[in-house]
Amino acid sequence: MGAVGTGGIFQNAHLPAYPDIWEAQLVALCDVSEEALRRAGREMGAVYNERIRRAEEEGDVESTERLRDDLKGVGTYTGVTEMLSKEEIDLLDICTPTKFHDAVAIGALNAGVHVMVEKPMARTYLECLDVVEAVEDSGKLYQHNENYLYLSTWYNARKFIESGVIGEVQFMFLAAAHGGMESAAWFWDPAISGGGSLLDMGVHPITTSWFLSGFERRPTLVKAAEPHGICTRMRTRILKGRFQGVVVEDDAHILVRYEDAETGAWSTAHIEGSWSHRDSPATVIIGTDGRMEPVVEEGRDFLKITGPDGGTRRIPLDTAHFASSFKASFPREIRNMCNCVVEKVKPISNEKIGAETTAIVGAAYLSQKMGKKAVSLDEFKEYALKIREREGKRAPDILLKELLKGIQR
Repeated sequence: MGAVGTGGIFQNAHLPAYPDIWEAQLVALCDVSEEALRRAGREMGAVYNERIRRAEEEGDVESTERLRDDLKGVGTYTGVTEMLSKEEIDLLDICTPTKFHDAVAIGALNAGVHVMVEKPMARTYLECLDVVEAVEDSGKLYQHNENYLYLSTWYNARKFIESGVIGEVQFMFLAAAHGGMESAAWFWDPAISGGGSLLDMGVHPITTSWFLSGFERRPTLVKAAEPHGICTRMRTRILKGRFQGVVVEDDAHILVRYEDAETGAWSTAHIEGSWSHRDSPATVIIGTDGRMEPVVEEGRDFLKITGPDGGTRRIPLDTAHFASSFKASFPREIRNMCNCVVEKVKPISNEKIGAETTAIVGAAYLSQKMGKKAVSLDEFKEYALKIREREGKRAPDILLKELLKGIQR
């Protein structure tokens, strides 16, 4: 494996996962910043040596030897093309800023390399379409990296939904929120990020709500939710060491409808993606025969299931064999893609899931621009494709500017 983009998400989440994934050997790092490469190299040495120390203490000779071998001769590059030409890479882990997701992925796919890309898939739906085409033309595999699918909470929630314990899923409240991304100014530049908190944080609960509803259902209708919609609440932030006015949203509340074309069944999700802290209702999944919600009791994580008679079950989520922590989701995510490559099967969260998730975000921006009017996915896609037909190569930037005009400030 090779990694492109060695900043925060790589060093804090992906890199610590690799020593625990015996299916993967990280052989090359790439970043346009030589300083970032040096930091990543130092961090890789620290992470692997710590794992080696623990393996030695446990008497695990096999892991000790494997990890020592993995540290030998890791290549560093400032250009993806050079890395791909000099290294024998099967799978590329793309962790760059969003603006570069599509170009790096397409280049790797065209070079015969499988790819997995950090969410969001790209800045716009139009860029996603280019990636989808490259996947189809290359015959290689693509994973839309959504680590929430590997969190113990949502993994177990989906299993219980499949068992029918709460009946047919009808509605859910899901949110991803924190206080902001001041540490990385590019998140606030739409030309690089593609949007604000909805595209960064909102894609987590969007893809997760679809996963919980069932990927056999399709997203059909999106609405910026009253009263907040998609807005900028905290309009001044310290970015790059000085106070600046914010030009993207830091809060978004949207509604998404998923429908099963064969059965006519549907479910609705209320999504919040925020950099100004959460203010949406508590997380809950409501079915026709009960409800399900994550709870914390005495410092332990549980999934609370309530039946129609009011009776409850509490399923522990911090069992020794399946840690519930956020960081524990990344080794599972990477291992999933490694085994998909080995077994030659599409990952559950593939290029089409990534493209549709981005289309949902685009439809939400369009809904906000249209006064919070509900927008169908078909309506949004027609809107985007007309811009591509009219503007050609400029279309993604034009689409992005048009969609962000509706943000409330």
